[in-house]
Amino acid sequence: MPSKFSSNLNRRKFISLSTLFLLGACGAQTTSQTNQATGKNKIVFWTMQLKPQFDKYMTDLIAGFVKENPTAEVEWVDIPWGEMETKILSSVAAKTAPDVVNLNPQFASKLAEKKALVDMNTAISASDQASYFPNIWKANQLDNATFGLPWYVATDITIYNRSLFEKAGLDPAKPPQTFTELTKVSEQIKAKTGKYAFMLTMDGGQVLESMVQMGMKLLDANGKAAFNDLAGKAAFDYWVNLFEKQLIPREILTEGHRKAVELYQAGELAILLTGPQFLQSVAQNAPETAKVTDIGSQITGSTGKKSAAVMNVAVPTASKNQELAVKFALYLTNADNQLAFTKVENLLPSTVKSSSDLYFTATTKDSSILERARVISASQLPQSEVLIPPAKDIEKLRKIIYEELQLAMLKEKSSDQAIATAAERWNSNS
Repeated sequence: MPSKFSSNLNRRKFISLSTLFLLGACGAQTTSQTNQATGKNKIVFWTMQLKPQFDKYMTDLIAGFVKENPTAEVEWVDIPWGEMETKILSSVAAKTAPDVVNLNPQFASKLAEKKALVDMNTAISASDQASYFPNIWKANQLDNATFGLPWYVATDITIYNRSLFEKAGLDPAKPPQTFTELTKVSEQIKAKTGKYAFMLTMDGGQVLESMVQMGMKLLDANGKAAFNDLAGKAAFDYWVNLFEKQLIPREILTEGHRKAVELYQAGELAILLTGPQFLQSVAQNAPETAKVTDIGSQITGSTGKKSAAVMNVAVPTASKNQELAVKFALYLTNADNQLAFTKVENLLPSTVKSSSDLYFTATTKDSSILERARVISASQLPQSEVLIPPAKDIEKLRKIIYEELQLAMLKEKSSDQAIATAAERWNSNS
């Protein structure tokens, strides 16, 4: 469901696509086409774990679409988050795919590699394409094709403990804006309080995203390693130095995002870099910490880039009603419907018009911390993008970089040796 969205999106592990394409599938949903009973053009729409929270929203949205398209019929099927990968791969392999499906860019790109998704560059007009944030639109691109339409988005913010800032002699109204500032804050908090300032984790994309924000380029135009340069070495050095100076917990080597949240809630971590939805977790699990919690914009590097997690809707090429399916995908993701959707859950829209609504731009002196967080998150959309873009074997690349970075942190290799080895490992397998 969306509340799991930003924390789960980059932590998914994908089963073998080629295996499923070879084996086919059993028991997959029948491909939609004309409903013989009604004579209407039927399309099937799959989402990821939106029931029951979005039942009314989807019922109303589908009714609105059918009203505008009287010969259409839409069947909504909601799939549990953990089952979507297997089910969509199975259905595509068996040629029984839904007409419209809700995926994330990293997974959808696996289908796009097999030319299994409609190219939206040619399926929709240039004016429709321009309605989405340009950087968010790019999240669904692979080899000059656009394999989906952006739907809902999340951007991380800085959640921090004002009390620990004050104890460290820091201005609690001025959280760090850059990773350079974060180093100085980390040193002061450790020296004055004995606590850690922050902990990004390697169970997902956080650490690698920070390196991209610092200027690291992952791949060149030919898919070869582009990170073994001055910017890449500086990004490696940043993390190695933090670890050597004991400015980040050793758990970064073994623990995930859940541990960072636990440490923050326990008052052992001054800063939590995560999605706004975790404010609710802090309030429920650690009310004393919540009382001294404040928020700021996402910390970034020299590039000024900010990280976004994006969910999309794609149209499989196997659809027998492609034109209607694309029309529905556009309707689902238009400005008005995205605004209504994001009001149901604490999410952001991918359309420029939706984000300009007062809901995402205005606060008052009485606004709650969640309302302020929403406005901060939305204000970051023009600078936000998927920092680890869809690419062949991108999960393997992340694993290689993390393995070598950890060896450098543990002083088993120099930083330069580690990044050179990472590049060699990737290039030998790409």
